[in-house]
Amino acid sequence: MKNKFIKLDRPDKLDTKGWDINFRQLLTPRRGIHPYIFLRDELFESPNEKYACLFYTINEYRMGAETSLVGIFGNKNKPILLANPKDQWFDYQGDRSFVFSDNFLFLRILAYNKDKNHSGTPFTVLNLDKKEFGFVDFDFTSCYYSLIKKQDSIYQFNLDMPNEIKNIKYPSRHGQTFDLTKVKFYSFDKLDSMLDIYFKEKELNAC
Repeated sequence: MKNKFIKLDRPDKLDTKGWDINFRQLLTPRRGIHPYIFLRDELFESPNEKYACLFYTINEYRMGAETSLVGIFGNKNKPILLANPKDQWFDYQGDRSFVFSDNFLFLRILAYNKDKNHSGTPFTVLNLDKKEFGFVDFDFTSCYYSLIKKQDSIYQFNLDMPNEIKNIKYPSRHGQTFDLTKVKFYSFDKLDSMLDIYFKEKELNAC
């Protein structure tokens, strides 16, 4: 969905966990009008408090499923905005929406395409130190999985909701692994083109 974006006012009732963020750096559709009426915002920080991920303008895009924009920050004492992908919507499920691991942040981006072969809900990998991002391809069932670091650059998919996969008859990817060194990374300068990049990767991999 394409929207006219404006600067975000400081959200009401947000627990900032001590992050004194300049919210006006962030972009959002105009809030308080349809479909952005019944909204909330949530901030989560990495275990070492080095990074924070703000999920904002959280809204229900279909029954029981929520999506959000994100702003990612570093330096808690004087927060620096590291990433704020414009008009890139991410899956939101509370504290299951993300994984912080070392200098990496994993999110799930909603990537719908008229060509169903190009659609997906991949894990987006953000290297917060190098300011790069890439994708670990997945279908829409990624929302039922979490990620576990096994060793060095190797991560494993963990199926948290096996009954959901059973009901929709999708094959389980529980226990499968991937290597971050095999992921193609792009500069944060291209964050606003995340979906286009993902779709191009899907097209190339299909050839």
